[in-house]
Amino acid sequence: MKKTHSAMVKFKVALAALTGKPIVDICKQYEVAESLVHKWKKQLQEDGTIIFVKNKSEKEAYEQETAKLYQQIGRLTTEVDFLKKIVAG
Repeated sequence: MKKTHSAMVKFKVALAALTGKPIVDICKQYEVAESLVHKWKKQLQEDGTIIFVKNKSEKEAYEQETAKLYQQIGRLTTEVDFLKKIVAG
């Protein structure tokens, strides 16, 4: 059975991990798996900038730029894979 955690718990766990508190202690305190601690810490590091966005249009612009960059990464990955096949074949 999967246990669901609130956004507040995830934030507290990730923040504790960022402060350098031992992962083992965090896992015991919040009763979460070590993999979740690492996952939430990474999410906070990557997406934490969204917290400080002042208005909705700024947030939407950020999300659009992020989507655009992911699309470009996908396109470049496809091109690299295609070129690897040509060189290998």
